[in-house]
Amino acid sequence: MSSVDSILDSKSEAYYDPAADFSGVMPEGSYKAYATELTVKENLVIKNKYLADVYEVTFEVAKENSDNTYERDGKEVSGKVFVGKNVKSKGFFRFKKPDPSTYPGLEENSGSNKSYKELVESFSVSLEEDSEGRFFLPSVDESDIAGMPVLIDVYHSKWVDNEGNERTTPRAGAIYVWDGQKKKEEDLPF
Repeated sequence: MSSVDSILDSKSEAYYDPAADFSGVMPEGSYKAYATELTVKENLVIKNKYLADVYEVTFEVAKENSDNTYERDGKEVSGKVFVGKNVKSKGFFRFKKPDPSTYPGLEENSGSNKSYKELVESFSVSLEEDSEGRFFLPSVDESDIAGMPVLIDVYHSKWVDNEGNERTTPRAGAIYVWDGQKKKEEDLPF
């Protein structure tokens, strides 16, 4: 059995922080975050009518949220609970002009690219406007966005699992520029 003196002399520390006592789904709200990963699903036929690439971004919640408080089930929760947690985005569609020889019968849907335009702008990607007022939307890859600081609006996505149980997953919906914050550089292992 440990004596009080041996416990107090212990080199390892352990605490209970009531502000960090939270289990459950991350509350909805606005969070500062960094982009960490990008998954692109290419050349998907949407509604048997359009051709699109779908971009899904993973974000890491930034330490700058530590002083924030969020509400979940009537309780205030410290933002430090969520620091380092990952949140995946909804899918952002980049509708493309289909090649008629490869995709006969598909139509162009450039008017539905607003959310993709806003996504790339949130990563400070410059877009060129042509003489007709259209914006060229480049395809981005993970190297273009990794470490980029953004503000994400987290919402709850509800779905049903294979056993018929309703589940809730936090998702990043709207994404905005985090003004004044620098890109997070990858930590080197040496």
